[in-house]
Amino acid sequence: MDGSSASEVTPAPQPRGPGRPSTVAPYEPLVAQWLREGPDLLGVEILRRVRLAGYRGGKSALYELVRRLRVRRAQSS
Repeated sequence: MDGSSASEVTPAPQPRGPGRPSTVAPYEPLVAQWLREGPDLLGVEILRRVRLAGYRGGKSALYELVRRLRVRRAQSS
């Protein structure tokens, strides 16, 4: 036997800290403003605008931010 018993409990895994810093987070206020001014603004237009503002991240991250902001806005209405 290896000294362990079935009655020993494995501790629950600890939650991880955040991974990579978000590349889209600095643009959230700008995107939120655009959505307030034009709630029906297309995601592809928002992507075009943030890229002109210097965003170099992926479109999936940006589209997820737009989705979260739209949901948050709909819930507060």
